[in-house]
Amino acid sequence: MTRTLLRSGLKPRVVYLIIVLLLVVGGILTEYVVGMAKQRAAQIRSMEATALLASMRAQLETEVNSVLYLSRSLTTFVSAYPDSSPERWYELSREIIGDAPLVRNIGLAPDNVMQFVYPLEGNEAVIGLDYRTNKEQWPAVEEAIISGKMKLAGPVNLIQGGQGVIARAPIHYRHGTARHYWGLASIVLDFDTLMNKSGIKETASGFEIAIRGRDGTGETGDIFFGDRAVFVDPVAKMQIFFPGGVWVIAANPIHGINASVIWMRLTAWGLLAVLAGLIMLMYRLYRLAHHQSNTDSLTGEANRRSLMHRAEHLAQLYPRSGIGFALLFIDLNHFKAVNDTHGHHMGDLLLIAAARRLRDNCRATDTLARNGGDEFILLQPGVGLEDVRRLAAKLEQLMANPFEIAGLELSISASVGYAVFPNESNDCETVISLADSRMYARKRKKKALEQRGRQDDIEEVVVVE
Repeated sequence: MTRTLLRSGLKPRVVYLIIVLLLVVGGILTEYVVGMAKQRAAQIRSMEATALLASMRAQLETEVNSVLYLSRSLTTFVSAYPDSSPERWYELSREIIGDAPLVRNIGLAPDNVMQFVYPLEGNEAVIGLDYRTNKEQWPAVEEAIISGKMKLAGPVNLIQGGQGVIARAPIHYRHGTARHYWGLASIVLDFDTLMNKSGIKETASGFEIAIRGRDGTGETGDIFFGDRAVFVDPVAKMQIFFPGGVWVIAANPIHGINASVIWMRLTAWGLLAVLAGLIMLMYRLYRLAHHQSNTDSLTGEANRRSLMHRAEHLAQLYPRSGIGFALLFIDLNHFKAVNDTHGHHMGDLLLIAAARRLRDNCRATDTLARNGGDEFILLQPGVGLEDVRRLAAKLEQLMANPFEIAGLELSISASVGYAVFPNESNDCETVISLADSRMYARKRKKKALEQRGRQDDIEEVVVVE
């Protein structure tokens, strides 16, 4: 992709912009996929949480309702026999607790004063409790009396210690046609044992569990089990129904709904970042390789390949632009003597200085290239035959001026050959060949003149016909 972008002639900032746009598109697609995965994960977690809560609710309702069903036998008996003795209450209570290990105690409170509790051992403190004077429990008791139905209270802190869920049922009896209030029957379930037998824990199967609805008040009730934060945005919640009360149970993933999705997003963005880095690296490496393949490593100017490419490009544009170009081949004379006398390092410094001098006397639109060894090529768009003759003479005079390098004065000269497109040929290869041959002809002529000692004539001869 980067190779195509470079060949298209786009500037680096445009290429970078395209890469950024690709990353933006990739980011949008990533977020879309992550969003779908998030939605799917939420659905799965919601189904898992719903199934977990349904199981807990069923077990909890079963445990509580089975006990409350057994307790009805006591209230029915007292209602039928309001004058029955504590001995009979004892026998019935023993039967109920024997079949219901969740029951912590059973109590009877004639006229709202606790007078009987089974088992008595460990519950002695509750005997004599007057509900009317107990600020914590009286509201629930009063509600049960007013409604005439069983009411669920709790979890509450029990006088005898620990926490319990209390189901209270008002007992009424008939005397003739009149219906009279006898008192209150209560059955206390051990809260911790109830939670354990129902399989309810604060964390279960990767979820946090919480329950609200103290005293059976449902959604508006206090949270009495688990963390309050679970109810902020639960993935699942449902109601638990008891006689005379409702609890609400909710669940949230321990690590949040988006825990796995966050890792997916981080992975996706990480891959995009790596991809972006690789693309940028490939682009930079290609630009470096492209620059090196088109640049002379010693002088920093263009190389022959780069110059030829531009010449061919200008030749292709000529039918539309009408702009031709001149090619000047420049060969340095006496350069080998500098290498032999002062070493190749000094020769390299001389080449760099010669390239700098040529570049300083070129236009910004010109292309200067090193052709290898001690040869340079200058490409000048929009230059005709008359102008190029004068330029050739100027370059020879320019290179004849001594060079000051590393404290030494080095003198060389130059031989320049040229050709103009399309004045002399409309074929790019022919123009190159013609300029090259003229340069070598000029070099031979200057050498011959030097050998005959006619250095003054060299200054007057400009080109070879």
